[in-house]
Amino acid sequence: MLVEEFDRHLPTDHINPFWTSTPSDPLTPSSFNPFFNSIQLSTSTSSSPLRPKTKRQRSIEATRAEEVVHRALGLLRAEYGDRVAASNAFPPDISPSDIRSSIANYEVDIATASNKAVCCSCGRLVYIKDLFQVTTEDPLLDLLEGKLDACAKHGDLWDLCSPCHKALRDNKPPRFSAANSVNMILCPHYPSVLEDLTVTEECLIAKAHPVGVILKLRPGGRASPLNYHALRGHFIVIPQDPGPLLQILPSPELHLHHLIKVFWLGDRPPTDTDFKPFLLVRKHNVLAALQYLVCHNHLYRGIAINYHLIDSWSDDFIPPELQDSIICLHDADHHEREGYTVNLSSGNYENDLQAAEDDTLHSGHDVPLMTGSVATDINGERLNPDMHMLHTLVDAAANREHELSSVPSHLLHGNQPSNQRNIPVISYTTHGLATPINHWDDPYYFTAAFPTLFPTGFGGHLDERKVPISLAAFAEWALSHHSRRYTTFINKI
Repeated sequence: MLVEEFDRHLPTDHINPFWTSTPSDPLTPSSFNPFFNSIQLSTSTSSSPLRPKTKRQRSIEATRAEEVVHRALGLLRAEYGDRVAASNAFPPDISPSDIRSSIANYEVDIATASNKAVCCSCGRLVYIKDLFQVTTEDPLLDLLEGKLDACAKHGDLWDLCSPCHKALRDNKPPRFSAANSVNMILCPHYPSVLEDLTVTEECLIAKAHPVGVILKLRPGGRASPLNYHALRGHFIVIPQDPGPLLQILPSPELHLHHLIKVFWLGDRPPTDTDFKPFLLVRKHNVLAALQYLVCHNHLYRGIAINYHLIDSWSDDFIPPELQDSIICLHDADHHEREGYTVNLSSGNYENDLQAAEDDTLHSGHDVPLMTGSVATDINGERLNPDMHMLHTLVDAAANREHELSSVPSHLLHGNQPSNQRNIPVISYTTHGLATPINHWDDPYYFTAAFPTLFPTGFGGHLDERKVPISLAAFAEWALSHHSRRYTTFINKI
């Protein structure tokens, strides 16, 4: 249309370059076409002028664009109508059958996603979707011959978790399998004499006691329902003196009230019936457990069973020292989760640790703030003067070194002043390495302290292995073991 309007307003004598040159031009042949750049021979018939193709192309493109726009607008109108209809129909009517069906589908999906089974190699509970099933005749299990947990067997098939299956395919012992000295005690082989022992009986058969036990009991032989699955914020660790490995069991020097602290939460006084599920000592069980450990645990081979002490026991009893040390709490125990801050001014002590460090804390002008939560020295039942003594000895040794530096050398050999001779000094002679023995670096100390977890004395986190395992990885494996022996033990602490 623009081209036609343009041509219509041109003067008649104007030369249109899109047209063939006019015959009136004397310089241009009548048959010359500028777009072909050639001279055509004249013919008898006069040819019509060439029109440009741009006009038709533009009209076709405009028509197509208009169709696309109309189609897009139609789609938008239809979508808008659907949205309006959906908004008007929302919320839909939900019938009780719809609710029941949705809940049933949810329960099925959650049960399927959380369904776990046992791995025959490491004994952990893993999701079924991560398990491989291997037949008994499969050569993949040759490396674990005689070391498979029967809890993971279904007919002729064994369940293997992904990490153990991958390790066996690579011809390597799985990290947490018995072939790597981890999952040493399989469920069918666990000794029955070590099952269902009370906290007191476990203390009597252990060679060491690195941890203490706090029991909060309620009427009816029930433990307190307050369980800590996680701790957040500040907490206090009460030091424990584990002592060396015992060679006589039960030890006549063992003080149970130092290892087990019982709190009674009830309106009435406790009775023996309330304590039996937790504190009862059965003479036959203790003797049978010690005899088994002496025969099957290499750490108990040199143990001497104290038959004289065992014979003096009654068949079933609760140790009197535990009964005498029970603390009765008349108030509710939910305040344990609360914390507070105190200003450590002179005489304002939260526990014996702060009291022992009184001189050190207040040597300067700045008085620190201490917080307390979760656990403290309840009712002042625990008094430990060792911390105060150690601080005194350290200060005395430091002062002695300073004073001796100003004393003439001839006075240091038998002619010291009386005030220097009375200064307490700790002296010892070393042979070879001067590093004190650390029980926690002893690979046998940990397994000897928990015979119910390691009945054979093997399988601790410090044992030598083909595939090394860190303490964190070992703890994670123990807490995920299907037998729940390790988690049950932790719940007792």
